[in-house]
Amino acid sequence: MRQKKELFLPNLKKVSNPDMLQTLHIENIAIIHRMDVEFYRGLNILTGETGAGKSILIDALGLVLGLRADSTLIRFGEKRAVVEAEFSSLPLLPDVRNALKKCDIEYNGGDVLLRRELNSNGKSRAFFNDELIPVSSLRIIGNSLVEMHGQHDNQKLLRQKNHLAYLGKCMEDKQVIHDYRRIYQEFKSLLRRYEELCSYRDSYLKERELREFHFKELDEIKPEHGELPELEKELKVLENSSCLAEASNVIANKLYESEKSHVSGIEDLKKELQSILNVDPTQQEIFRELQSALISLQEIGRAMAAYRDGVPHDPSRLTDLQEKVGAVNYQMRKHQKTYEQLCDYYQELKDEMTGEADYDTRLEKLKNQLDKTRTILSEKAVKFHKSLVQTGDDFAAKIESKLQLLGMSGSRFNIRYSQRESESEDHILFDGKKVEPTVNGIDDVEFLIITNTGESFKPLAKIASGGEISRIMLAVKSVLADHDDVPSLIFDEIDSGISGRIARVVGEQIRLLSKHHQILCITHLPQIASLGDRHYKVDKSTHDNLTFGSLEILDPDARICEIASMVGGTPVSDASMKTASELIRGS
Repeated sequence: MRQKKELFLPNLKKVSNPDMLQTLHIENIAIIHRMDVEFYRGLNILTGETGAGKSILIDALGLVLGLRADSTLIRFGEKRAVVEAEFSSLPLLPDVRNALKKCDIEYNGGDVLLRRELNSNGKSRAFFNDELIPVSSLRIIGNSLVEMHGQHDNQKLLRQKNHLAYLGKCMEDKQVIHDYRRIYQEFKSLLRRYEELCSYRDSYLKERELREFHFKELDEIKPEHGELPELEKELKVLENSSCLAEASNVIANKLYESEKSHVSGIEDLKKELQSILNVDPTQQEIFRELQSALISLQEIGRAMAAYRDGVPHDPSRLTDLQEKVGAVNYQMRKHQKTYEQLCDYYQELKDEMTGEADYDTRLEKLKNQLDKTRTILSEKAVKFHKSLVQTGDDFAAKIESKLQLLGMSGSRFNIRYSQRESESEDHILFDGKKVEPTVNGIDDVEFLIITNTGESFKPLAKIASGGEISRIMLAVKSVLADHDDVPSLIFDEIDSGISGRIARVVGEQIRLLSKHHQILCITHLPQIASLGDRHYKVDKSTHDNLTFGSLEILDPDARICEIASMVGGTPVSDASMKTASELIRGS
């Protein structure tokens, strides 16, 4: 790229305001081999002959902002294209925060570098500050930084479905919108539950009948957490009571109760040992050990006798336990649950059965909730509608004022509001009618206009010529300037269909917009080009049978020559030079 020394408006510094586009780097996009350009605050004008590559710059910028990639954009003979755009900061709007959070990216302010790489195989990659992100996230971030307007956006203005969005940007009472949407979401959630309950009535009743049967079965055994191990322990004892009594009886007899018990034998041994001690006291320790063993065996014997006498033998309790444990195990197999899970399921069924009595009770309760919420939503919708109409009145008055400035002196602007009537269950009441609510309120909005005195209001699409719609679009953007959060605006030849004095007026309005936004404006009109704070010329040249695109920032003399060529063509005449100088001085 050829870039001359910057002499034009030397006191205008590179963009340092928040969120603005600072630099654009392009490699291998169409006829552009390599290009680096700096942009500035205010009004940046781009001019050049048809086919010089102005639209390529816009395509490249769109690529790095997340628009659809097309491998045909890659320069002939190259395998890869790259576009980088640097911004001084990023507006952290809610959707931008969510996009960064999903990408696990932390952003704490400062410069932002967006990059898009496009390969000849059609695949592309996107980066945020050198971190790989999905293209969908890049698009969300890009939409918060740059808004692009071309002649197709004039067509966008003609589509009624977009009019509510234009008007919504101007609504100052955001709380009205927030309150409405909160109740709307609650209403839709209740409606969805109600409709599901209605549509699945038969299956619900069958399910309810089955769950009632399950509850009755489980309620007969009433499983409780921690109970089964105790029941199984008790059952095991009862089932083996005879064996336990017999074994403990043998132990008690042999140790303690019979005449020839072990305790009797040890007592005899104790007497023999005592006779030894009477002669030789050195065996006193042995005597104590034998006495201790005797005491232990006596205690064991008495304990076994007590255990024998206490072994439970209750045929009735045994039967009850066998039936309950068997029933519990059966229910565990049937429901494929552990015992603790079975207890939870029983409690769940118990709560359900002792709660809402039946299906119709639930349905009626939900219907009452829905009707109450419908009433509240109707009230919120009325407030939303009134706020929208009030905003529309102010919007229309400002549009008419702008149109007067733009040479459409006989024009009048109006807004029509309509609601979609509905007999479906999702309706709300408005002005005595059943209407359909949406997340954006109840109104369909349509812009109407009169361009000539004596005519009646008609939709934009039916009366606006190309030049008129460009001016209407500019009027809309001018009115939205104080409400539009996007810092940088791109105007790609939206001035088609106008010329002369009106072109100058349009340029003045674009320059006024540049007080609120950074503007990049591609134009073919000298009346607009002469109003720029910076003027870039896009050109192309051929070397070795290859075409190269270039861009240069024009100094004052080169700028006059460029505007003169726009006035009178080439070669540039003295008269064209004079006109160009007058246009610039008049700015």
